[in-house]
Amino acid sequence: MTNKLWLDKLSGVDASSLNLRQSVGQVIMPRLDFRASGSLELARKLVQEYEVGGFIVFGGDTESVGSATEELQGLSRLPLLFGCDAERGLGQIVSGGSIFPFTMALGAADDEGLAYSEALFTAGEMRRYGFNLVFAPVLDVNSNSENPIINIRSFGDDPELVSRLGGAFIRGCRDGGIFSCGKHFPGHGSAATDSHSELPVLSLTREELSGRDLIPFQRAISEGADMLMTAHVALPEITGNNDPATISREVVNGMLRGELGYGGVVITDSFRMSGISKLGDEVRLSLRALQAGCNIILDPQDPYKLLQILNDEASAGELDAEIIRKAASRVISLKKSLPILTPENARQTKEDGRKLSGLIARKSVSLLKGGSLKSSRALLCTFDVTESGMNVADAFARRLSDAGVTLKAVNVTASTNLDGLCREADDTALVCLVFTTVGAWKNQFSLPGFMRAALDRLSRADGESILVSFGSPYVVRGLDNFKTIICAFDSLGECQSAAADVLTGTVQATGRIPVAAL
Repeated sequence: MTNKLWLDKLSGVDASSLNLRQSVGQVIMPRLDFRASGSLELARKLVQEYEVGGFIVFGGDTESVGSATEELQGLSRLPLLFGCDAERGLGQIVSGGSIFPFTMALGAADDEGLAYSEALFTAGEMRRYGFNLVFAPVLDVNSNSENPIINIRSFGDDPELVSRLGGAFIRGCRDGGIFSCGKHFPGHGSAATDSHSELPVLSLTREELSGRDLIPFQRAISEGADMLMTAHVALPEITGNNDPATISREVVNGMLRGELGYGGVVITDSFRMSGISKLGDEVRLSLRALQAGCNIILDPQDPYKLLQILNDEASAGELDAEIIRKAASRVISLKKSLPILTPENARQTKEDGRKLSGLIARKSVSLLKGGSLKSSRALLCTFDVTESGMNVADAFARRLSDAGVTLKAVNVTASTNLDGLCREADDTALVCLVFTTVGAWKNQFSLPGFMRAALDRLSRADGESILVSFGSPYVVRGLDNFKTIICAFDSLGECQSAAADVLTGTVQATGRIPVAAL
């Protein structure tokens, strides 16, 4: 949808011109899931019957998503928000889109220009397929090395670094023509549990929160953040109870709006996450979120039922209509401020995205100790926590082979003969590759016990020993016997090639691991 058509639909629209049914619709943002049958049909129904404010998109390819967003925009009287969790580029969610290394790679490169460029590219590509909102940047300061869900999705553990790069990302989104959404307020970085599975309870004091976690959000607000997302985390030392921040008036209205002075749209994290869904009835929890100061309920489990009950209660005078109208007013004000996509930003290509991904990969690879590969032969031992399959290390292997290194590859399992591997390593370099990741419900961010024990055993082998981490840098802790340790932050081919180039001495590592707990 062009900016002109978007603004034409909003002409003369404000909070007072919306009826109560329209106001209720604007504060609900269901999912459009191309992996689920009937999802597009339900979306049409929600637009036509309840005039929902927009959709969070999951799955699909660029063609099907682009077609659906265009159709739904045509059906809707008011323009729709279409967003997705494209923290690493549209390809993270939609097949055919571009994808970049995990956010911590930007932290390791410590380059605001790269953060801006990634956001600018992602924004332009998203606009091409009907999106106008990205649920990024992640502004969480990853202060807990055992964090299973933020981890490498964060820029790092330094609040100033997260603030600077988060601010650059926000500017890139704006210049690329889409809304950004910083998350997860007031901070999810110190959690030791995944809020998709359960509610994290954080024993943070107000001073700890202010001195670390709130700093990136303050910067985002000063950058004119379009939207901020709440975290499903409890802060009993601050609120006096175990309610998640999403439904806490003290956190949203008091801290975010009152103390930090944020006047923009506040959206909840997904209501399908167990961090909130296990706490009771979705309708009552949604009302509590709105009463706390949130303006959009994201991804309810049963959007049709939620809209139906909210409308019935509003019509019967059983809920405070002013809360609904105030939330809808903020949503309409946001929609009227849609950034303009300039023609220059629209001329990017997929090849531009691949080049940018490669640049981020090269600038982020970090050498913790050791140096270049000395041997012309290497035994590659792969530890794949992500369970991606035997070929997960293909890009790394190809790069080493192209550099003239003779390879033998082994996928290490619980039954692998470690003593045999150590004997083989007597006259060849032992190169151990570790692949980890983070994601909802995955629990693939750390090493299983047998893998850590195996790595410890292999690190003590005679001769040249090398450890390369693709994913969480925290996994290298305690494995200091390896003579060379390299960290990349993703399993993407660009990251594997960059790490191999550092190992062979083709390029010099310029990245710096942006977390101190190593």
